[in-house]
Amino acid sequence: MIKDSKYERVYTGSEINVNHLKSQLEGAGISSVVRNDHESAIRAGFGSDYDRGVLLFVEKDNLLRAKHIIEKSTSEPKFTDAELEEQATQSRLKEQTTERKGERPLIQKEEKPKRSFFNLALNAGLLIYSLWRLYPLTQGEDLPTYRILLSSFIAVFCGYTLVRHFIKK
Repeated sequence: MIKDSKYERVYTGSEINVNHLKSQLEGAGISSVVRNDHESAIRAGFGSDYDRGVLLFVEKDNLLRAKHIIEKSTSEPKFTDAELEEQATQSRLKEQTTERKGERPLIQKEEKPKRSFFNLALNAGLLIYSLWRLYPLTQGEDLPTYRILLSSFIAVFCGYTLVRHFIKK
């Protein structure tokens, strides 16, 4: 930061990591300061051509404790990649089958979500409204082309949706 500052930089990384470490330091009673030059450049209107990391600073009095907490938080994970992959494959959902003779497996077809009452009511309402807008055509009146096209499209779409819903039941 500044040459004669009472703060010392302890970590540089992504904003997410810095915020996580900051919360861990605050939990340990260590005050810290985050400096994000990229965000500052954007807010000042200079653009976003600054790709160094976000900096985390702590007071020099708490430097050793902070470095220890950060080292503990950012140390290598306890599991290797192979162990993590093995755990992931074990936890994946597997097909369940029955062990009884002559029965089908318990795999069920994926059902399509049903339409809600509100959705059906909205489609019915739009269908009725669009047909009402087209009613003057049956009386021999002239209507603008856009009104005919738009109302016809809405009527066909809503009618198709309603018919498809009730036929598939």
